[in-house]
Amino acid sequence: MIKKKMLTRSRAGIFLLLLFASAVYFQPYRFGIVTGESMTPTLHSGQLLLIDRDYYKNHPVQHGDVVSCRVNGKTLVKRVYALPGEQVIQLHCDTDRAGDMIIRPHMIEKAIRSFIEKPSALRIIRIEVEPGFVYLLGDGGLVSIDSREFGPVPQTEIIGKVINGRIDTDTSISAAVML
Repeated sequence: MIKKKMLTRSRAGIFLLLLFASAVYFQPYRFGIVTGESMTPTLHSGQLLLIDRDYYKNHPVQHGDVVSCRVNGKTLVKRVYALPGEQVIQLHCDTDRAGDMIIRPHMIEKAIRSFIEKPSALRIIRIEVEPGFVYLLGDGGLVSIDSREFGPVPQTEIIGKVINGRIDTDTSISAAVML
């Protein structure tokens, strides 16, 4: 009889544990922790994030959204810079990556003039963001590993929208972008 009670309690405990784990797993919200400095000054290493995994089921991805995504097996947090059908123009310096800039089309001439001392090392790279993809940048500028390195990201790899209350979606991406 005691064995039967223990077995019943054990089963009930396992059932409650599985029920709790299922409830947590299937919730639309997840916590994450920032690692690295690629989103500084907006987010800092060690900061706790709240991610809404269902947000994009009912809303389109928009410029300025901060998203959690998977790229090459890693989970990253980046800001959406360009959407499908848009063009990204990267001014690339072959001799110094620190000179790379993402520029707006109307700023090409001005950006080229800023590289006048080493024009042979300068290339303009135009990237068309294909349907179903987004171009992501970190707010930390040149310290960020982002779409400048790994290219546009499939929207299917977006885990969810980072919904921490302190994030300003109108913040311009620093240092790497010339408006």
